Amino acid sequence: MKKLSLVFLFFILSNQIYAQGKVYKAFKITITGKGKPMLFIPGATCSGNEWDETVERYSKNYECRVFTLAGYAGVPPLSEQPYLDTYKNEIIRYIKSEKLKDIVLVGHSIGGVLSLSIAAELKESLQKVVIVDALPFYALTVNPTAKAGFDEQLAKKIFASFSKMDYSQLKASQLAVTRTLCTDSTKWDLIASWGAQSDPKTMAYSMIEMLGLDLRNTIATIKVPVLVMAAFTAVPQYPQYTKEYVLETYKQQYSQCENCQIYVTPTSRHFIMYDSPVWYFNQLDTFLSAKTSASIAPNGK
Repeated sequence: MKKLSLVFLFFILSNQIYAQGKVYKAFKITITGKGKPMLFIPGATCSGNEWDETVERYSKNYECRVFTLAGYAGVPPLSEQPYLDTYKNEIIRYIKSEKLKDIVLVGHSIGGVLSLSIAAELKESLQKVVIVDALPFYALTVNPTAKAGFDEQLAKKIFASFSKMDYSQLKASQLAVTRTLCTDSTKWDLIASWGAQSDPKTMAYSMIEMLGLDLRNTIATIKVPVLVMAAFTAVPQYPQYTKEYVLETYKQQYSQCENCQIYVTPTSRHFIMYDSPVWYFNQLDTFLSAKTSASIAPNGK
């Protein structure tokens, strides 16, 4: 009887640890604050800590559940691909198991792509969706004739390149990339460290999976209000790259998303929450305070 009680106690404690949302198969999660659920999915290679300032602001009124995806920023990787489908399915399973309702789903970069995929399937649990610098079909931005599909040879090539690097080399490589994605130099080392701690195969394969994913028609099933924040900063050597060009690109890709509002930053690179925090929070505050979808203009500027 005593042995049975100990087993039962272990079972209860194990389930309590699971319920606290520490580490799951496809992600690590932290929970802060109380209120309606606000779920955050970070960008590729990033820790959920990229949302720290956002969580600090909104955890007073929301229960902020912040994911770090498996294989990124030191979280143990998945044993096999596909990565994006597993992330999506496991997050949906988590939402259903936790019986979460009226969710505000927020995603940046690859987290934004996942948020679109989740929102297209999980309509009954969502209230609003926020996309921070992510597109339904990324490949079109680098190749106007791109076709959907996973390029395994390219993924293998990038993985091989990452695998040759030790930690310091990988961090240096990530730092060089980070400088092109974020103007706030105080964040460069942090972002690069997350990349250097990430699993090389997860980095390579998840990015190529994202490039080959075309959600332009899929997002037509999303009926809740969607806020899209697009990054823009002038590039002197490319005068044709204007704010109007960025807006038009986003409007074309999100044309099938019925209740979508698109705004382009005055000036920011990919990490909008770091580069333009005042603008970013103004957009979020306005969107979150809107009472009904009627106040959301389709494809607004």
